[in-house]
Amino acid sequence: MIRRLQRIPGTPHRLAIGFACGSALSMTPFIGLHGVGAIVLSWALGGSWVTALIGTAIGNPWTFPLIWLLIYHTGALLVPGVAVDDLSVAAVTNELLVLASATANLALGWDIDSVIDDLAQLRLLPTMTVGSIPYTLTVWVASYYLVRSSVSQYQKIRRLRIKSVRQSRLARLRGGDVNP
Repeated sequence: MIRRLQRIPGTPHRLAIGFACGSALSMTPFIGLHGVGAIVLSWALGGSWVTALIGTAIGNPWTFPLIWLLIYHTGALLVPGVAVDDLSVAAVTNELLVLASATANLALGWDIDSVIDDLAQLRLLPTMTVGSIPYTLTVWVASYYLVRSSVSQYQKIRRLRIKSVRQSRLARLRGGDVNP
């Protein structure tokens, strides 16, 4: 994945911002909104939307259960009085369905009372959202510096290689010695 990022045109800063936004938003419990959120955040910060989408691959079916456990337990530590015993994929799915219902009520009918009733049913997502904040910030900073460094190094080596090839071609055209 790093090699693919290195080859995308753009400044190391721009590419790193995009990837950092995508990977950081993958640490949130809002499946389905990672891509859109990464694109919007990357655009707002001046990053690459392509690398933002690549960064969302950090969150995938193999990593989501671990991410959910981490952010839930962290959220339970950060939010006083939270003790939800039912942390399962079914419980998270139910929470997402309740959230989708609230969104539909808001988008289709502006039924604010139904939206408030739906949001009052949420137990896991608020805790997971609070718990995701430290991981989101940590992943953003770590991935930004990792990608920026990697892309900078790759682009520098590539520029030197291109310069060397140009010099050797120019030397051949002039009939000179070709020692790289």
